Amino acid sequence: MLDAALDTIVDAFGADCGVVSRVWLNKGSDRVAARADSNGQNSKRPLFLSFTNEVLGPFRNKPKRASVFSYLEEGKDPAEMSSLVLDWVSHRKLHDILFICLDNKGHELDFLELHFCRSSERDYRVGVEAIAEELSEIYQNRRPGLITEALSRQSLVKLKKKTNENALIMSTDNPAGLTRAEWRVCVLISRGLSSQSIGEELGIGPATVRTHLKHIYSKTAHDSFHNLARRLVSLEEREALHGIQRQARA
Repeated sequence: MLDAALDTIVDAFGADCGVVSRVWLNKGSDRVAARADSNGQNSKRPLFLSFTNEVLGPFRNKPKRASVFSYLEEGKDPAEMSSLVLDWVSHRKLHDILFICLDNKGHELDFLELHFCRSSERDYRVGVEAIAEELSEIYQNRRPGLITEALSRQSLVKLKKKTNENALIMSTDNPAGLTRAEWRVCVLISRGLSSQSIGEELGIGPATVRTHLKHIYSKTAHDSFHNLARRLVSLEEREALHGIQRQARA
């Protein structure tokens, strides 16, 4: 129900993709309740993350219901933006991301994100702002428990299987598009190392390890270290990596 409604909104505004997410300010975390990606089947990296925490910074602490924020005009300075966001914007060739505050309950906020390609018309923000209040009102009148159900129903692992079921992270064609540093992190995870041990092995700090992991999660559609590790230590992944290592020695 929520996914279908979001599909309609994304299509109506000519957005490339979008998500509805819940942000917990006291926890500094967020989760996606619904997603729609018009180009998801044609991309190795469909949208499944919320970028609200990454982009809005201090703006997210004081949003009014139905307020609209722009990544391009009101987000953090690009120099201060995380590489996760910059990489996503570059990968999908986005012109802007609009964030609409659907609900504000103090420490718990619900947002609608609409991601627009660079080829989109610039008046899309005017259209979004014109209907933001109505979108928020409709959201307020939603069926009780709908978001809680949607949050529990989202499965990032199932999403990855749907979009690229047979792709192996450690295969020779590198389907996730991992960088050399991200690849090394995955190799160490496949050997059973913890995030702390990975930092010690590579001589990098915890913050750098977290950044690499965020990028890997984004590119492989995994939402936690546990899920990623379980995938990378599987027989299929280890056989793929073993084959690459044998080629390198040949």
